[in-house]
Amino acid sequence: MKASIIITTYDRPVFLERAVASVLGQKTDFQFEIIIIDDNGLGSDPQKKTESIIPKNLNIIYFPLKINSGACKARNRGAELAKGEFLFFLDDDDEFLPNKLHEQITFLEHNIEYDGCLAAFQRIGQNGNEILADSNYPVVGDFKNFVLRGNFFTPMLCIRKISFFKSGGFIDIPRFQDRFYMMNALKQGFRFATLQKQLHIMYEHCEDRITSKSLNQTKMAISQINAWVNQYLEEFSEAECEEMKYNGLRTTAVTRYNALSRIVRISSSISFFKLFLIKKRKSDFLLIIKSLIK
Repeated sequence: MKASIIITTYDRPVFLERAVASVLGQKTDFQFEIIIIDDNGLGSDPQKKTESIIPKNLNIIYFPLKINSGACKARNRGAELAKGEFLFFLDDDDEFLPNKLHEQITFLEHNIEYDGCLAAFQRIGQNGNEILADSNYPVVGDFKNFVLRGNFFTPMLCIRKISFFKSGGFIDIPRFQDRFYMMNALKQGFRFATLQKQLHIMYEHCEDRITSKSLNQTKMAISQINAWVNQYLEEFSEAECEEMKYNGLRTTAVTRYNALSRIVRISSSISFFKLFLIKKRKSDFLLIIKSLIK
């Protein structure tokens, strides 16, 4: 088996059908399997509904978790079940473009010095229009570069299964599991290439709105990541430490900006104003205005 595509799902069977179809439609001669990890909780109505729409296909493994366990544990469980030499991860509301598997597997087979590679993606907004942004493209480099300016979303990744397990897999934190995984892997010496080809589609929709619960999760995750990075502060200059602090504050500000509550969204203007005073960046100034009228 050449590849295993792990799809974790939680209460989104309609989106899941599209995700699965995008993998089944891959244009490649590589043999692959699809592992669907259902995180709804065994016996729940969403779990039963999800199971009912899974296509009958010998290459699809459906595995419902007994209880809701979160994305990290679900992805790690999928990796444990995988028979493929290479692992891919797909969110249930996104989809792979037809050449995703072939492009990334071929690259790694010809570049054996890398443990994995990341590819860019297309971002589609709620109105169906494509969103053009620098964050649609992966940025890795070495450990320091990634901490300061890295960009990684899990569906970008193709990784050798042996490397994934050696790296320890995903660490269970409330948010930013992909970023924390990459930090840990790079610190251990694993190497990742970046491909600027867009090989999957990320959809934005109303479910992306941040609730008070997820805002708290953001703060907790940033705190955990900062505590971990603080072990290696001697590797960073004073200016780089200030940059890390700025990045953490901006992540929280952006989370507020995307909040479900309009009051919280408006409050993000104060955060962006403080950030503007630090760096005088035009992007922060524009978000002050946007947060007030959004």
